[in-house]
Amino acid sequence: MDWSKQRVLIRSFITPELKRRIDIHETRYHKAHDGFGEVWITLDGKKIFGGGYYHWHVSSLPEDAALQNGYHEDFYKINIETEQIERIMKLGLHETSHITKNLRNYLNSPFNEIMKSNNPIYKAFGIIDRRLGRKSFQRIILSENEHPLVKIFYELRKEQFES
Repeated sequence: MDWSKQRVLIRSFITPELKRRIDIHETRYHKAHDGFGEVWITLDGKKIFGGGYYHWHVSSLPEDAALQNGYHEDFYKINIETEQIERIMKLGLHETSHITKNLRNYLNSPFNEIMKSNNPIYKAFGIIDRRLGRKSFQRIILSENEHPLVKIFYELRKEQFES
């Protein structure tokens, strides 16, 4: 599925009260030898989250990060099984495909599994999903070291339910 179709589908799941405020963007660096690019999320036009191939490869990964070219299957699972990958994701270090593949998988995942996920991309989008009701939202408990995107989306949804 091409990015523009995927973006439309993802946005269709965002609760109507937040749909105008949240947007998802992707770009490719066509002049780069490999054509890699970036993905980022904006809130009211301001970038709040993102990742990209080049950001990933110049970032300081934890010393125990034994990853082959940034790949580990846990980056793409609804429930991350490896503590190391969970730690990297919570640091906010994301390669382009970590975001785009997770968003694509999000579209095809059962909502009850999304809400139990420890993958911050699934969890964040689950919080702003139109299928999440007030009572279910009130049962969400965030940990102290929750991913920044999850915290931002949680606060947005909390404001929406309080108004």
